[in-house]
Amino acid sequence: MNTFKSYPCSLCGRTFSRKYDLERHERHVHSKEREEEEEEEMDSDDKDSEVEEREVSDEDNDELEDNEAYREWYEGAKEATEDMRREKYEKYIKDGMNPEMAREKAYLKTVWAVKRDFFDQYSTFLRSHARLKNEDVYTEITDDLEEKMENGVEVDKAVKRTMAKHRSKFDGLFHYDEDDNVSESAMGEDDED
Repeated sequence: MNTFKSYPCSLCGRTFSRKYDLERHERHVHSKEREEEEEEEMDSDDKDSEVEEREVSDEDNDELEDNEAYREWYEGAKEATEDMRREKYEKYIKDGMNPEMAREKAYLKTVWAVKRDFFDQYSTFLRSHARLKNEDVYTEITDDLEEKMENGVEVDKAVKRTMAKHRSKFDGLFHYDEDDNVSESAMGEDDED
């Protein structure tokens, strides 16, 4: 007997066979409702959370704040949510709040979106790392990168040099495949032989 898991939308009741489809539906159809719901979740104490958070020491915080990758993801997340934060700020200013308080309240009301974007980026990285970590080419590249960095080469230069050295290993990914579907409009009508 085939049993299919269904994912119902908590806002309208529509069901989906894949979690991804539900998430896409909620993002596009119920974006405003979703923002408000997530704001409320972030404002609550999260007592019912299934994920147990460990206590973070000041030393852990310093290490995280100093990490360039985390800083990049955080800055990217802030930039991606800037319009939302600006909209909230302008609303609070229009309602008569002073600029400093409006800025703080806009941050507090949108920090959930910054966190979501940050952890989406980190999750993407972790999925990629998990899929690559046992691959010989990945191991060779990361070993080469680490060696360059241990020899004092700055990270961005080490990455650039490492990728230039190993780029040809990926040529097979970019070969023409007869099964590649390209629309005729993308090919151009003058391309016919």
